[in-house]
Amino acid sequence: MDCIKGIVIPAAWDQNGKIISLAIATNDEQEYLIDTRQTVTKLISLLRQEVVVTGSIRKTEKNKIIRVKSYCRRQRSPEKSISLEKKIF
Repeated sequence: MDCIKGIVIPAAWDQNGKIISLAIATNDEQEYLIDTRQTVTKLISLLRQEVVVTGSIRKTEKNKIIRVKSYCRRQRSPEKSISLEKKIF
């Protein structure tokens, strides 16, 4: 099981401009495409938010793809500490 931290970003759009694919952009400028449409539907509400994602990563010639097992949204409180809300698939 792999764990990555980053921001949820759009990765592809349909002809009407609707987001159809998401990725996680990490601090080290890596991008991991989210595998499966069901997961994209659940994570779209976290667009442009910081998350910690756990799952299995596979590499293709052009992409790194993560099949999400669980994710946590990182929230910064007024005291600048971080809290996590964990969701498991």
